[in-house]
Amino acid sequence: MMKKFRNPKWTVPIALFTVVVLTHAAYIYSQRRSAVITSNVTDAAEISGSEYVKGRVLNLLDQYLTENGRVVTNILEVELLGGRYKGKKVIMRNLVRPNGFPLRNIHLKPGDVFLAKIGGTGEAISPVNIVDNYSRDGFIILLAGFLLLLIILIGRNKGIRTVIALIIAGGVIYFIMLPLLNRGQNALLVVTLTSGIIAAASLLIIAGFGRKTYAATLGTFGGVVIATILIMYAQNHLHLSGMEHYNAAQIVESGAGGHLDFRMLLLAGMILGLLGAAMDGAIDVASSMEEIRRANPNLSRMQLIQSGMNVGTDIIGTMSNTLVFAYFGFRLLLVLSSAINTPWFPETKMQLLSVGVVTAEIIRILAGSIGLLITIPITILIFGFWHKPSEAEFKGSKGII
Repeated sequence: MMKKFRNPKWTVPIALFTVVVLTHAAYIYSQRRSAVITSNVTDAAEISGSEYVKGRVLNLLDQYLTENGRVVTNILEVELLGGRYKGKKVIMRNLVRPNGFPLRNIHLKPGDVFLAKIGGTGEAISPVNIVDNYSRDGFIILLAGFLLLLIILIGRNKGIRTVIALIIAGGVIYFIMLPLLNRGQNALLVVTLTSGIIAAASLLIIAGFGRKTYAATLGTFGGVVIATILIMYAQNHLHLSGMEHYNAAQIVESGAGGHLDFRMLLLAGMILGLLGAAMDGAIDVASSMEEIRRANPNLSRMQLIQSGMNVGTDIIGTMSNTLVFAYFGFRLLLVLSSAINTPWFPETKMQLLSVGVVTAEIIRILAGSIGLLITIPITILIFGFWHKPSEAEFKGSKGII
């Protein structure tokens, strides 16, 4: 019985079942959790305060126009899904302005789940509560679970290792990197160390122990270090302060970012962004060279390096395009706003490349591409010089594939 359980054929079904169970549990938790905003104890020893909870629309009780027809008021019967008042029903107003700013309009219908701000004292719920936003986290959790299922279904045992590597990477970022950055630690040092941990752990888990993994890890590290030096020089030369992104300004205005070095955070973000591409390119070329070496162990070092460069140039071509498309896709609205001269982006084409936010994004794209370009040759050289041709080479074998 124990041997059956250890048989690899059971590994994938067990992993799929585990992902389904954990995804379902995470989804249920996301619907029932709450976030306390304020909480006080009254003289009558009752808890008074407000919190964010999920609510489900049961019925649309009434709908009418106000403010000369510019506002649609919906009266909703809502069941609270979490928090102190879980399971209770409340009546809430939801205001929709058809011609207003889309972000301010929350369109709800019976069956929809949304985020609400609920207040009350003791068992009495406040008569005035707020429809805050759509509930989006549940769908994100289900989509993430679907992604993990696909990784395991397609990748089988290697897919399971990939999922484990993703979980470890997420844990390192959330539990180690972010808390250290929040404490004001040196962002460059923190991101470099955590990136090294993520790269080494991911490659070892996915590819296993062996020369291709060691070569890919060293190649990734070398490429990231050299790209970091170039980024630091560019950052100083272009006078990038780290305040180019509006989120940085929000943190400063909130008064919570006085201990943060935004220049280092900008640099650290660029390093973290190029890490994934560098790892991908390194393990691709190292795996290809390993297969070539196994197919013909008589190859000389230079022949293996040449074969690796042939593979590497193809990887560079496709991955460079992938990086550019990914970054531009992420910043499409920025590119569009600069192209159509909106009031929020009035700069002329001449000014465009000198605007801080545009310059920072271009450096981000170039940094990722440079990191990839440097990583692949370093990986090829490390793997090639690590290779020891078989004895047949010295007995006259040409070692041509």
